[in-house]
Amino acid sequence: MARFRMLLLLPFLWPLTAFAAFNALLWDNDLFSPRNTDAYYTNGFLYHHMSDPVVADEGRDWAACPGLSTVARLVDPLIIQSDDTTQYRHSWGMGQIIQTPWDLNLAVPDPDDQPYAGLLYGSCGFHAQQDGHADSLSLILGVTGPWSLAEHGQDIAHRITGSKQPAGWAHQLRNEVVLNLTYDRQHVLHTLPLRRHNLTFFDNAGFSLGTLVTGVTVGLNALYSTDPRAAFTLRPNFLGRFPWLSQRQPLGFYAMGSVQGSAIARNIFVDGNTWVDSPSVDREPFTASSQLVVGYGFSCLALQMGLNIGTRTFETQGEKWPRYGTLGVIWGCSP
Repeated sequence: MARFRMLLLLPFLWPLTAFAAFNALLWDNDLFSPRNTDAYYTNGFLYHHMSDPVVADEGRDWAACPGLSTVARLVDPLIIQSDDTTQYRHSWGMGQIIQTPWDLNLAVPDPDDQPYAGLLYGSCGFHAQQDGHADSLSLILGVTGPWSLAEHGQDIAHRITGSKQPAGWAHQLRNEVVLNLTYDRQHVLHTLPLRRHNLTFFDNAGFSLGTLVTGVTVGLNALYSTDPRAAFTLRPNFLGRFPWLSQRQPLGFYAMGSVQGSAIARNIFVDGNTWVDSPSVDREPFTASSQLVVGYGFSCLALQMGLNIGTRTFETQGEKWPRYGTLGVIWGCSP
């Protein structure tokens, strides 16, 4: 049990990097929330790497992600603001997401409940940052169905936590290759100095386009830090889940709260496969979510815990306020 508790402490640390490359390893699970339902978005892992700053000529042209470079040249400067002070970074990541219905005991799942679904994916992105705002553009390539290894991933997680094994994975979504483009912009609204601390307010807006998720998201955020300087962040935007990656070194305690609203035109986890028939439910076109994060920062490492609460994603969802917790390790030092 002691070793398991140590595992819970590891996965929600924060990178404390001023202007260097850093890495994030995040673990989402409803086990970390106040009421563990073991349903809906029940488990997820994400590894994310953010590069050192690159020169402007290389900012939009990344040979390792040619499709994204083509998109970046098409949309810039339509949605990406840049000038001589802009700092560019590249990123890449990989992860897995597992979705399950409310009743895991049914060998034939309820057709009005969340389908069994998994996603195994990789991503690449580029980020343009200035003092007052940042733009992030990412490309996601993944697979659903048995190829996603979600059944095996949940089997491992349930063995670790001692939970009962689900009975209905034979009825999960079909194998499918999915491709998605995501964009997110953050803009600082106001910074309120609090003696040696500060409270920074900023908004965000973005969209997702593809066979995985299509929709738009807007939000408001507040970040408190014992660092007296304004704290600004870069973050990969995926399905409303934002790992908060500091561009400075917020030593000591910090806390962040956010609210997000989304209009969704497609969500493969509830709409089912794109090209073939598969389990599906009636999607809610509008959703909202909130996130609370607390943590403590060290010089090159930080420990952080988060709670995420949202509204229903489909009409017949049994849980009115589905939730999950997040732990993570993020590391990296400034040169």
